[in-house]
Amino acid sequence: MVTKSSRRPLAIVRPEQLPTDTIKTLCSYLTGFDAFNLSHASYWWMQYFSDELIWKRVLEATIEADREQPIQTWKKEYLTSRSMVFRGLQDNDDRQIDSYAYFAHVDREQQRVSRFRLNYLGSESFSFDVRFSLLPASDGNTFGGIIYGLQSSSREDRSWPYYHQQFVVVSSTGDLYCSVLDSRSVVARDMIPNRWYHLALTYDNDTQAQDVYLDGVMIHSSTGALHNEWGFLTHEQIGTGCITAGSLNFPHPNYLGWYGFRGVIDDFRIWNGALLQDDVAFLACGRKLANQRLRASVKAAITHENLTRSLTWVNVQLTMCTRPTEGRNMQLVPFRSPAQPNCTIS
Repeated sequence: MVTKSSRRPLAIVRPEQLPTDTIKTLCSYLTGFDAFNLSHASYWWMQYFSDELIWKRVLEATIEADREQPIQTWKKEYLTSRSMVFRGLQDNDDRQIDSYAYFAHVDREQQRVSRFRLNYLGSESFSFDVRFSLLPASDGNTFGGIIYGLQSSSREDRSWPYYHQQFVVVSSTGDLYCSVLDSRSVVARDMIPNRWYHLALTYDNDTQAQDVYLDGVMIHSSTGALHNEWGFLTHEQIGTGCITAGSLNFPHPNYLGWYGFRGVIDDFRIWNGALLQDDVAFLACGRKLANQRLRASVKAAITHENLTRSLTWVNVQLTMCTRPTEGRNMQLVPFRSPAQPNCTIS
């Protein structure tokens, strides 16, 4: 005897049949790239994702972006946003060819880009902030690396830099160090890969106070004069640096050499003056301060790519990835283009 199934047939629900709040909640879990792909699935989704607020949510809400602009511009800005990939130290690379970038100072009056050094500031107070994500260690690639390295000779120089310091470095065991003073303490532990971090340091030259913030929260405070080798650190770069490891894991005890950073950096900026805690929290949320306070940026070369400039990146590759304001998880998106800059020394 044949019995009828008690199961009800599945009903196919079109997205426009769902409550608005349900759609909004479901889409809040999508990355901008997921939203872009879904917008091509049907005309209804294309119309839904034409809402400018969706793209403003995943973009940095910069001062410049607060002005009214066409919807298509928000979407295009998201899809053309890029971050920088640094290859890190290669275990099997005897030549130790890593990737690095120089700060670019933009003279807006003369419309030119020039290299910048932190000790140009002399006795001025200053701050810097960096948005970065570590990449996992893999065969032949070590974890961590020097994010901000300074030394007495350039990276291109084959001579050993007698003076060398690391103002921002992550050990191979996930310890974060950040200081411009003689003392160097661990400011955070257990740093994990594929996660966006926002790190900021402020230094008040009058009070000699140094504060370090991670994701907008102060995690370390100390006082003291700038590093005693400050005047000898005439060369600097982002993404690598020279180090004498001693007993520390840089990337292992007794290591002596260049320790390239393995990860993604969205930008590294130098600011005038010691930023207030509210300013740092503002930056950590993905917003920007007034341009008048910005002294230098690694990404300035992208922003002012129409200007005549000297080379500021070496073996650095631009990549598509989820934006820091979308959440803490960093997701690389496959991207291949013959026009993509893959910079080498000229």
